[in-house]
Amino acid sequence: MRHVSLQPQLLLAAYDDARCVARRPVSASETTLDFARARWRLRWQRRSVSTETERWELEVCVMQGTSAPCAVGFVVTIPEWSSEHYLLMPGAVYAGNRFECRKLVYSPRHPEADCRPDVPTLITDIPRLNYGEGPSRIQLLAGGMSRPAVGLFDPHEHSAWLVLSAAQTKWGEVGFDFEENAERTEAELRVTVPGVRERRYVHMHADAESPDRGRVFGAGDEVRLTLEVHSFGCADVTELFARLFATRRVLLPPPVPPTELPASVAWGLIEEHYNRDFWWEDAGLYRTSLADGWGQNPYATGWCGGVIAEYALLAAAREPVTRQRVYRHLGRALTEGIAPGGLFYAKFNNGRWQSDGDGDAARPWRKNHTLVRRQGDALWYALRAIALLEARGESVPASWLAGTRAVAEALVRVWQRNGQFGQWVDQFSGEVRVGNSTSGALIPAALVEAWRRFGEPAMLAVAEESATWFCRQFTRRGVTTGGPGDCLQCPDSESSYALVESYVALWEALRDEVWLERATIAAQQFASWVMPYDYRFGEETEFGRLGIKTTGTVFANAQNAHSAPGICTHAGLGLFKLFRATGDVRYLDLVSEIARALPQFVSRADRPIVASDGRQLPTGWINERCNTSDWDNNRGGVFWGPCWCEVSLLLTVADLPGIYVRGDDSIVGVFDNLEVSRTADAVQIKNPTRFPAGTMVQVEVTEDGRENSTGDCLVRTVPVAVASGEAVLLSLREKGQLGGARVPRPVAQGGAVRVIERE
Repeated sequence: MRHVSLQPQLLLAAYDDARCVARRPVSASETTLDFARARWRLRWQRRSVSTETERWELEVCVMQGTSAPCAVGFVVTIPEWSSEHYLLMPGAVYAGNRFECRKLVYSPRHPEADCRPDVPTLITDIPRLNYGEGPSRIQLLAGGMSRPAVGLFDPHEHSAWLVLSAAQTKWGEVGFDFEENAERTEAELRVTVPGVRERRYVHMHADAESPDRGRVFGAGDEVRLTLEVHSFGCADVTELFARLFATRRVLLPPPVPPTELPASVAWGLIEEHYNRDFWWEDAGLYRTSLADGWGQNPYATGWCGGVIAEYALLAAAREPVTRQRVYRHLGRALTEGIAPGGLFYAKFNNGRWQSDGDGDAARPWRKNHTLVRRQGDALWYALRAIALLEARGESVPASWLAGTRAVAEALVRVWQRNGQFGQWVDQFSGEVRVGNSTSGALIPAALVEAWRRFGEPAMLAVAEESATWFCRQFTRRGVTTGGPGDCLQCPDSESSYALVESYVALWEALRDEVWLERATIAAQQFASWVMPYDYRFGEETEFGRLGIKTTGTVFANAQNAHSAPGICTHAGLGLFKLFRATGDVRYLDLVSEIARALPQFVSRADRPIVASDGRQLPTGWINERCNTSDWDNNRGGVFWGPCWCEVSLLLTVADLPGIYVRGDDSIVGVFDNLEVSRTADAVQIKNPTRFPAGTMVQVEVTEDGRENSTGDCLVRTVPVAVASGEAVLLSLREKGQLGGARVPRPVAQGGAVRVIERE
């Protein structure tokens, strides 16, 4: 493996509107020159941080005159470039997005000719390196990515480079411009302030007019820019993601966790919203969108909430009516909601259960198509709901067990028949209609849960075989696709995260270290979609007005180029389990960031969130948009509508403690909008919000202060109430405080760390 340093030059660029009219690369480390009507002084130094890491520090000053609109920065030529190189721009570009493109309108579906099991990865018209001949260029601003960084992997020389930057300066957002030559033998990376895209991406169109402009610099103006550049030997692309994960905060300001709203209050607002806006009495179901929603079906299984939300509501509902309605919902979804052949129906509309493609008159070939992701989602959460009821000593109808078993057996048959789960399958036969994706990434976890329940060896065998296939075809290649049903096979975070859950589930079931390794790799890839810093919104924007913090928000996919509150549609339980299995606190920190970001996005009567059309989001709604780019011309704003993010918040309260304390050492994980500090003997919990908080504190210690040979630990979960502005001290050494049941570390089989004992 080679360690090849990049050779940068300084860059001055002049613009006429968004069009670059002149570029001046400069090799000297210090010089004075005339460019674009001004006299400039340029200095830079290349400072070694380690044998593999450098800091490039640029200082540019206008000495005389007033410039034309300009940008300044670095340009670097990538050595020995080829179309086989892997390009990463986190949250936006994976493997260069160098896949075949279909230029479609929203919501895109595969054309009839592309509906086959062996279809190649197909994407919509998003920023990408050209799959064929012609110009090949990607231009993004920092806010168009989850983290301002560019990663490159050379599979021939087994070397990699990672270029890290700040996101914003007083002169504007940092811009990243990557361009290949026609022969694909050379490529240039330009990093400039301000970033000026000559063309930009808007939804479903990668070549739109750009509003970007250079800055007019006058005498005395100074621009400073620092890049951290890693050049290292790299066996495969997974090591590039590992380096990105290890450096996710470099050159970024430390985030300040939100303290807007306790999770317990947020839960109550969303539960009330579900009963007010989503309960569908005639159908006996909770809707997944408004009855008069924006073109969606009133109820859909999996993906954005169906059965998932009901598990969460069952776990932590406060109102008796909610529990009654959840029972009705599950009673229908786990019986009538299962089609002949054993798979879940995709949706309920117009008084009947349907496939995804039912009613799509413009595309009749899709009549029986169903997104396979729905099957894994609904089965996993249904089985967890059943386990939860049994843990409470409640009876489970035999029809629910028969229904979930039928789905699990149908998925086993899909795999055995097709050798994959595909992305779109026939609702009734289980035949893969559109293949080659990670849409079924959660199915291995669901089959592990089904195996625990029903004891069928084929369920565990298919879980292991399919997860191995996912790892080989997708995780090891650094691209996951097909989680969302609305972006063809553009790279996405949703299937990326689902693989974490599946690999962790197999680790729990088999205790084979290979699954822990795969879970670690998958988690590091998923982390590339999560924002590690707080983007500065303009004061004129809605999120600027509200002071929204973006750390812990998650880019959904490369087509719908926005970050969002929460993981679609999970709490991050797999990351928490991975921390407990490995002891690597970075996974605890990651899920903490995701959980703590969520409550600030809840619209409230005393703090309404106003949509771009001027309407206020009703109390309890969360919109999915956390726009740090202008992909939909609404940076820092939302549209009017509730979204799946509400389910993610419900799951966060259901699946995670509010506060996690490992009594053996100083580790604390906070998943609530509370401030926590600790000593060896106690934990102080302060509520800085304007609302009373109720949270669950989970205390864990190994026996005698260390992990024993069986890996057992003692766990107690204690409810704590903290009034607004007050603090509570929880003793860790008081007699009996750490009593309770013994559970295995990393986690009790078959689910989250559940409440063991309440005081």
